[in-house]
Amino acid sequence: MEFSFNTFFGLESKMADYPEVTIFGAMFLPLLLFIPIALIGWIFRKLKFNMYIIHVLMYTLLFTFILGAITIFVLFFITDKNGVKLAYCWLTVFTGMFIFSLINANTITKMFTDWSKIIKEKQNQ
Repeated sequence: MEFSFNTFFGLESKMADYPEVTIFGAMFLPLLLFIPIALIGWIFRKLKFNMYIIHVLMYTLLFTFILGAITIFVLFFITDKNGVKLAYCWLTVFTGMFIFSLINANTITKMFTDWSKIIKEKQNQ
C-alpha cells in the first residue's frame, strides 16, 4: 500500500465535497482542544507537576489557531479548494508550531510573564 496525498483517514470524499469544512476545522479544532488541555494544566498546577509540555501544547494551539487559520484562508482562496490538501497543509502548520513551541517554550513563557508584570505596573499607577 502506498501513500497518496488524495487520502485523509477515510474522510477524503467528505472533504472533497465540502472543502469549507476544512476551514471550519482549522479554526475550531485548536479552540476545542484548548479547553481540555487547560483543564489538564490546571490539575497539573494543583498537583505541582512540571507544566512544560502543557505550555508547549497551549502555545501550539494558540499559534496554530492564528497562523493556521490565516494559512488555510489564503490557500483556500488562491488554490483549487481541495479539502484534503488543505488538511495536510494545516497539519504541516500544526507540526511546525509544535516544534517551534517545543524549542521556545521557556522564552514564550517568560515573554508572557514580563507582559503581565508590565500590565500590572501600569494598572497600579
